Amino acid sequence: MLTVHLSKKSSNRKLGGIASSTTSANSCSTDCGLFNVCYAKKGPQSWHWNKVTKGERGTDWLTFCSDVEKLKPNSLFRHNVSGDLPTVNGVLDTVKLDQLQCATTNAKVNLYTYTHWNISQTNRDVIKRFSQPGFVINVSTEKIRTAAKYYLEGLDVVITDTALFKFAVNNLKEYKQLTKINYCGEQIKVIPCPEQYTDSATCASCKLCARSNRDFIVCFKQH
Repeated sequence: MLTVHLSKKSSNRKLGGIASSTTSANSCSTDCGLFNVCYAKKGPQSWHWNKVTKGERGTDWLTFCSDVEKLKPNSLFRHNVSGDLPTVNGVLDTVKLDQLQCATTNAKVNLYTYTHWNISQTNRDVIKRFSQPGFVINVSTEKIRTAAKYYLEGLDVVITDTALFKFAVNNLKEYKQLTKINYCGEQIKVIPCPEQYTDSATCASCKLCARSNRDFIVCFKQH
């Protein structure tokens, strides 16, 4: 069973005080490319995540959805600082996603999240069905070719690639231009996460990952 903890105002400096959640570790896929080096497995977030995973903090899914409905209207909500979306045998759980989406709609809350689950055709269809303005599901990748492929299939994509991140930041700082990757004849823009290379940006001020149907890939360095 999943356990989910909701923070109405996150203490994580990176998030900038927005609401956030953490889902128990049994929600994660062992096929995730960052499974063994996940940032959430070290530091304060790991301590919190362990308590959620053990059931010492958090609630069941339906109670969590009920709590989401009480969030401040028109606010930004980062779902899963650690943890992933609910699944059934590796397939994204449409029942639970529908319950969460209904909760955010009722609350008029803008949710964004990420998934490292295998993007099979079935999961791709589920993401396309649910991901929309106000409820953005980002597909997390670690390889440029994979990121570009999913982007061209119409998904909102992020990539964790430290080398690409540093290259993109350098292009912005030194040449005032965006980095583009060429894939199947298409030039795809890559924007490095502002929170990771500036002193002022937070998720609350940036909101790039919360933009639906965007024309760029967001790039992170491993952290």
